[in-house]
Amino acid sequence: MKKNQFSEYLRVIIKWRRFIIRNVFIVAVIAIIISLLLVKKYRATATVLPPSAEQQTMLGLMPGLMSGGGIPGGLSSMLTGVVSGFATPSDLYAAIMQSSRIMRVLITKYNLKKEFKAKTTHDAFLALEDITQIQVSPEGIISVSVTYKNKQLATDMANSYVEELDKFNQMTAMTVGKKFRIFVEQRLLETSDSLRKAEEELRDFQEGHRTVALDTEMQAAIETIAQLKSQIIMYEVQKGAWSAAGQVDNPYLAQINRELNALKKQLSKMESGTPADEKPGFGAGFSVPLEKLPEVTLEFARKYREVKIQEAIFELMTQQYEQAKIMELKDTPTIQFLDRAGVPEKRVFPKRALIVVITFIISFIVNVFLVFSLEYINDIKVNPKAHKTAIDFTDNLHRDYRDIKSFIKKTLRFKKH
Repeated sequence: MKKNQFSEYLRVIIKWRRFIIRNVFIVAVIAIIISLLLVKKYRATATVLPPSAEQQTMLGLMPGLMSGGGIPGGLSSMLTGVVSGFATPSDLYAAIMQSSRIMRVLITKYNLKKEFKAKTTHDAFLALEDITQIQVSPEGIISVSVTYKNKQLATDMANSYVEELDKFNQMTAMTVGKKFRIFVEQRLLETSDSLRKAEEELRDFQEGHRTVALDTEMQAAIETIAQLKSQIIMYEVQKGAWSAAGQVDNPYLAQINRELNALKKQLSKMESGTPADEKPGFGAGFSVPLEKLPEVTLEFARKYREVKIQEAIFELMTQQYEQAKIMELKDTPTIQFLDRAGVPEKRVFPKRALIVVITFIISFIVNVFLVFSLEYINDIKVNPKAHKTAIDFTDNLHRDYRDIKSFIKKTLRFKKH
């Protein structure tokens, strides 16, 4: 920019300074008045700790065991999608709080349809979504914020989101516990009957062949096999619970399948021996594979093994049954507040200082542009020859306007005739 050009610009601004100052002042005053008239809004925020390991287990069981009822279909599908999509448990909590189930409770509890002056319940849902913000931090901490003109109502709603999530979790945990308890109870009865039959067959075999016991090494081998077999059965029980919902791509089910395959390989080595390129034996320091025992000893070992397996399964199933009963009856809080929402003291909207500053800057720029335009127009009037191009452009615009106006009038007269 040349020095004389800058001086010319500065001269124009100084010349029109009163005009600029007056207009900017008027606009700033209007902005202040408008900012004072705008409805104040307050933001209340509640924060929640990530789910504990026990709660994560419950969340993991939820999709597999809820297909029979207890959770509305849409929400059940959403929960299944979140878990099978490898989202975090905190993401699942956030999804539940944003569900129509929780929001419907809040709309009814605080009569939000009337509060929002909504014509329909759907409008109330949309209004509640607009004022609610639920976020999950990288650490898994969940924040629930409600921004509204009534700061007490905003505080109550923010806390209610978390409280209703807690109620939902408690109900779900008890429902999950009941379904799991029934499932395990049935398997426990079957195991008890199998154990009784195995014990009777072992007793009859001992009486018929006058066999009392195996040697120490064989007893240790059979007890190890029994433990492996019982663990396999327990994983199959859990797999059966997951498969009830047909979720073949569920990550929890995939983990169970991996564990099952590893245990079955280990059991196969102990029962049949190891390949030729590996150390022979049970795979755990035993010298003779089970299949190579003498016939009577082998039959006795098998019956003894069956008893040990059923005993181990019965013990594990009993433990699972007790845990399921505890889950079914448990009504302790599942959500841990990091910070309950408190009544906000400062508004978050309108930001009056920001509104006035931005309005002042925009007004100043517009008025500077305006005075340069006015100065240019005045200069055209004083010295028209120096601005012949601008005058020709203006004349062309006027001529085009008259031509278009005349064409429209002729067209309208033609249609009337």
